[in-house]
Amino acid sequence: MGCEQSRPLQSPSGQGPQLRDEEQRRPNSLEAKIVLLGDSGVGKSSLALRYCQGRFSPFHEVTIGAAFLQQMIRLPDGQQLKLHIWDTGGQERFRAMAPLYYRDALGALIVYDHNDGASWEAVRYWVDELRNKGPENVCLGVVANKADVEPTGEATGTDAEQARAWCTEQGMLFTKASAKTGEGVNTVFATLANRIYQDILSKR
Repeated sequence: MGCEQSRPLQSPSGQGPQLRDEEQRRPNSLEAKIVLLGDSGVGKSSLALRYCQGRFSPFHEVTIGAAFLQQMIRLPDGQQLKLHIWDTGGQERFRAMAPLYYRDALGALIVYDHNDGASWEAVRYWVDELRNKGPENVCLGVVANKADVEPTGEATGTDAEQARAWCTEQGMLFTKASAKTGEGVNTVFATLANRIYQDILSKR
């Protein structure tokens, strides 16, 4: 279960009238719901803020329930896709409400702190949750956030290459990112959006 991997779409520039006719028949805008999941404090809100508004706030505010942002993205073939990004609270008490948030989602990004091994365990929980109870064929991605932060003291992180290998086996995206510096943030949202779009096309 999950979104199939696919090749990037080619740019329509320089193509013939048949492709132009297809573009005329194509709707001007599509929409997709993406949900952010993961433990509290891993940086879900910061990733969404960096992607949608291009900024980072050093002050951590706990998300109560869910917050919502929107971002329009232009895909490689020129199609526009409006992303409805649901940023969910990571506290245990909100887990029972999670089905309300990921209902009808076409994509999910599961975020963890790459210096916090405990937050990686939550990744496995959310993957199982989505595959057993989530929308059919939802596109999944995993984000190792806070890539700019070096481990200190007794911090025990998760090896990025092992995490990447596991995600590949599961047919999921994997990206190291930093909401603080912006590293990898646009890439993970753009790649997930492109996969969602290709999945939409395959069902037409």
